[in-house]
Amino acid sequence: MENRHYLIGTAGHVDHGKTELIRALTGIETDRLKEEKKRGISIELGFAHLTLPSGREVGIVDVPGHERFVRQMLAGATGMDGVLLVIAADEGIMPQTREHLDILNLLGVTKGAVVINKIDLVDQEWLDLIQEEIREALVETIFANAPLYLVSAQTGVGIPELKIGIDRLLENAESKTANGPIRLPIDRVFSIQGFGTVVTGTLHNGTINIGQEVAVEPGHRFTKVRSLQVHNQNVESAKAGQRVAINLAGINTDEVEKGKVIITPGAYPVGNILDLRLKNLVSMDKSIIHRQRVRFHIGTTEVLGRIHLLEHEELPPGQEGYAQILLEEPVVGAAQDRFVLRFYSPAYTIGGGKVLGVAELKRKRFKENVIAQLHLKDQGDPLNLIEKELIEPKTIKELEDILSLDSTEIDNQLKQLEKLDRMEVWKEENTSLFWTHDAAENWRKRLLNHISAHNKQFPLRGGISREELKVKLDVKWTNRRWQNIIEQGAERGYYRITGSKVKLKEDIQLPDSFLKKLECLEKRWKTAGLMPPDLEGGSQECGIDKGNNLEFAGYLVEQEKWVSISGLFFNSESVRQAQNDLVKLLEQNKEVSVGDMRQIWGTSRKYTVPLLEYFDQQKVTKRQGDKRVLNR
Repeated sequence: MENRHYLIGTAGHVDHGKTELIRALTGIETDRLKEEKKRGISIELGFAHLTLPSGREVGIVDVPGHERFVRQMLAGATGMDGVLLVIAADEGIMPQTREHLDILNLLGVTKGAVVINKIDLVDQEWLDLIQEEIREALVETIFANAPLYLVSAQTGVGIPELKIGIDRLLENAESKTANGPIRLPIDRVFSIQGFGTVVTGTLHNGTINIGQEVAVEPGHRFTKVRSLQVHNQNVESAKAGQRVAINLAGINTDEVEKGKVIITPGAYPVGNILDLRLKNLVSMDKSIIHRQRVRFHIGTTEVLGRIHLLEHEELPPGQEGYAQILLEEPVVGAAQDRFVLRFYSPAYTIGGGKVLGVAELKRKRFKENVIAQLHLKDQGDPLNLIEKELIEPKTIKELEDILSLDSTEIDNQLKQLEKLDRMEVWKEENTSLFWTHDAAENWRKRLLNHISAHNKQFPLRGGISREELKVKLDVKWTNRRWQNIIEQGAERGYYRITGSKVKLKEDIQLPDSFLKKLECLEKRWKTAGLMPPDLEGGSQECGIDKGNNLEFAGYLVEQEKWVSISGLFFNSESVRQAQNDLVKLLEQNKEVSVGDMRQIWGTSRKYTVPLLEYFDQQKVTKRQGDKRVLNR
């Protein structure tokens, strides 16, 4: 059997036997709350699991059917590979059944089976009639041609056949990717004494491991995975498609809540404004109005927001259009995510659709270029999707993880972009990095502008440090990628790098006033020899303010006119001569003391000791007790 994991769920009206059906399939009781057992309905999500006849491991989500708990139903439907539409034989299609059907359609669930439960409560004539009515009611839904199973969860009739049917349902289910960044919408949060905070959810993407660093978003809260459970069993790792319980380290239950998402840090966008492809339900009797306040459901999250229609003043029932949602709180929202809208009050489902991406700003309405951009996002043309992602340099592997395209398709599109001269290829050690030409050119311009501005503000520094430049550019790359690209840029001749500093290709022309002060400092220090003045006093003699003296000193050190030793600055020629004198004496006497060098150099102990320590550091000499000898 293939090593992948499946998740199916139930849908249907309250009291149609969804929980009882799951118990008959798995032997697991999913109603865990006292109130649920008392009232006989599911309030929160319940979970069970079973092994199908084929050997497939399947998780099952028991979602509430009561209209008051549709939020929980939406959370449960997230990440399903298929759904069982449960209809009681004695009641047939009911209002909540229809709303669940609408929600499943909006969430893009495409695989399902119809389960007529409680057949032990009706006779054959009624059963034949109810089947016909159900088939007619489901004609324009995803269940139009779905298999239909007759069962009694109470007596067990039809349960073995249903298990085989679930196996068939999952034969061609689209595989979730266990590679790339992790993403787990949280549907439960609780605390266990001695362990701390535990969250549960369905892992949509990636593989999560014990010890792995993760982020809780929104909120940018970092934590680590202390332990993992799948189906109540401790595991070292969990893969996409599995129901997972995660024990998080160093985080309290009040810092994480249902609706937040566990992700690989920085892997998914977070924002208050999302671009949407929005559909108003055919069953609705009202239009969706511009600026209408709604309940926005994505993953396990419910957030209030306002609809910002971009093509319509109002969106009539059954119609689609591009829009934005302006949310009152941020959410994690990646392209191709499905969402559902519910009326603000009273809460009932009015529409939904597909997320096209997180937007930085509210878009202008009725603009052709805006609609064209969203149409491109909606269509998902591989060339354009890849080019959009390459506003930052990325590897083929990273593009695979983000776009869910195979490497062959990505490679073909990259060749096309290169042929059109719209892409640049850089390197990250042994891996190629791809970057659109326009984005790379914009990066170069910004980089050179920052260096120029820095030179204007600090002309004596001769450039800007790599790390300061990274901050100025607001680069989010790894340090390894930053260092690779900044060095390659110098190799390509866009700028120069000297040590840790990035410089323009042309040398900085210093003002005459600066040159005169530098000349004064050089002359003053050269005259002083190995007993230079302190920097503050010597700088004042040359007309340099106290706040700027280190700038001038740093420049002279970088130009190798001065040497910085233990907080003192010496004239370079004087230091070279001192070294010659030291080596000459050691060649004659084999060893020297501090007193010997004070006499030779004509200096006080204040200068002699730092100089000798400097020559030790330079491997000219080495210390043996109170003496120095040549380091040979």
